Order: sequence, then structure tokens, then C-alpha cells
Amino acid sequence: MGEFAESIERIALELLSNLVQGNATLRVPRNSAGNMITEYRRVSYNNHGSRHSFCLLIYMLSRVHRLQVRGGSFTVRGLYYDNPLLIRSQSRIAEARLDVCRMLSTSPLRLGILAASKGLVAGDLRLLMTNGDVLDSSLYGGPMTLPTDPEKIDRIETQAEFVLIVEKESVFESLLSRNVFGTFKRRFILITGKGYPDCCTRRIVHRLTMENQLSAYILVDADPFGVEIMLVYRHGSQSMSFSSQGLTTPALRWIGLHPSEIPALGTVAVALVAGDNKKINDLLARNDLEPGVRQELRMLQDVQLKAEIESVVDFLTDDYIPNKINRNLFL
Repeated sequence: MGEFAESIERIALELLSNLVQGNATLRVPRNSAGNMITEYRRVSYNNHGSRHSFCLLIYMLSRVHRLQVRGGSFTVRGLYYDNPLLIRSQSRIAEARLDVCRMLSTSPLRLGILAASKGLVAGDLRLLMTNGDVLDSSLYGGPMTLPTDPEKIDRIETQAEFVLIVEKESVFESLLSRNVFGTFKRRFILITGKGYPDCCTRRIVHRLTMENQLSAYILVDADPFGVEIMLVYRHGSQSMSFSSQGLTTPALRWIGLHPSEIPALGTVAVALVAGDNKKINDLLARNDLEPGVRQELRMLQDVQLKAEIESVVDFLTDDYIPNKINRNLFL
């Protein structure tokens, strides 16, 4: 039996005990700092406002229990189409998935609850799957989509020297069209999570750095949301702070764009908006920021400007990326 089956059964017994007293209620931990759970929210069938959420949690817990007993995995999309009348929308079942992970203090990957992978990869990378398949990125004419379940990757083979993550798919495609591998003349793996990365993309980056001992670099926009995306790869998602094991890359090297470079970019920079400043304040309130990252966020506040990677795209392959990596110009 799976390691979480007994925990689900304890939740079911507690619920039955409550039902005897006419109280159909589940307790869901709220996000908290570190691994300490200090606060819960109550999801009750007795409350009309939370009744649907209660039903989705019961549905999700039952499906996860079945997985733990019988093995296998399922996708959020597949669950939705199994019972669209109950679930109503994929976003609702995705929320229930996160709540169940909070209740069990684990990540979706460990439970076998998968979202379709959106990560793309190119370069010297071969994924040897547990079923015997080999996914070889070098054989694809373009980018290869990462598999939905990274735990079905038995082994990763590569002759690459490092991993380069770029925030956006558009920049990923631009680098490939400009023959970044031929220009740089060093073997590496290029990855994008298309913005905020999913668990699968983060898991692959983690494994490449731990199992294959590769250095990892990241290139994001010089704005607060780009900084936050870098921090998701490095420290984990704030919405899943209860379980980031195996999904983080603490040694990730941020090569740019750095807010301190904005003054040199001239007219390509644009003014921050209210949402940007709120995000900066939210990030500065975190206690896991390295001094250099905090200083760059302060720079954003001072100059009140932001810039996208596209503003230097003409210089990325020939100058910017090689210069930053070869000269160790990272935070």
C-alpha cells in the first residue's frame, strides 16, 4: 500500500466521527512558512458556500487513495473529463489537488496527480524511461516537450556542461533560430517552463543538477515577476511551500536580466505599474532572499523601470549569455 493511503484513511475516520455529530467538515492547512502548520481553514458540506469544494476534496481523496493502493497516476485534465458535471472546471479540480497535497504535506508528483507538462527542452539530453523508451532531444528538429511524469524517467544521459533556463517560450524559440548551440560552441541543455514553471520542469532541472552534476543558469525579465520565476526554480513555489522536496535548485545562477542593468538599456525600458510595485513589496517581505536578489529588487524600486529579455535578444547568443557564463557574472 502507498505511503499516503493510511493518512487518507485517518482523514476519512475523522470525517466519519464528525458526521456522527452532524458535522461534515474537512480541515485544510493554510500556506505557512517552513514545514510548520499553524492554521487551518474548514471546508464543510453543511455550508452552502463551501459544499462544492467539500465534494471535490472527497472525490480527490478517494482517487488518490485508489492510486496509493493500486498504483498508477492520473492527470487533472483526465479527472475533469471523467466527471465534468461534478467538477465544473479544470481550475476547480486543480485547486482541490493542491488542497489534498496540503492535507498530506506532499507534492502532486509524489501522489501521482499530474498536470500536462508545458516545459520544452533542446540540446544534448536523453531521457531513458522506465518502460524502455528513449526520448532523445538531439533527434528532434525542434524543441522536445518534457514528459508529464518525471518519475517515469529512469535515468538522464547527457554530455552537456550546463543547463540554461529561459523564462519565455518566445526567447527559447529565438535562441534556437539564432543557432545558439553552434554560436556558443559549448554543449548545454536549453529549457523553458513557459513562464511560471510546472512541477515537472522544476523536477527535471533539479535532477540534472543533482544526478548529472550540472550547473544551472537562468535568464528572466528584469521585472518583479521575472525575479519571482527565478525564485520558484531556486526555492520553490510559495503556494506549495509545504512541500518543495526534489523540486528546487538552490544553487541556480541568475545571469540576467538584472535590474541594475536597466539604466544601460536606454529607451527599451518601460515604467513599472502598481501591480509591479506590489509584487516587489511581496518579494521583499520574504525571508529566503539572498542579499544580491534583495539589492536588485531595491534597484527596481529606485529606477521604477523594467525591461524584457527581448530588449537584448540581438546580443544574447554572441555576447550576453557567453559573457555572463564565462565570466561568472551571476547572482
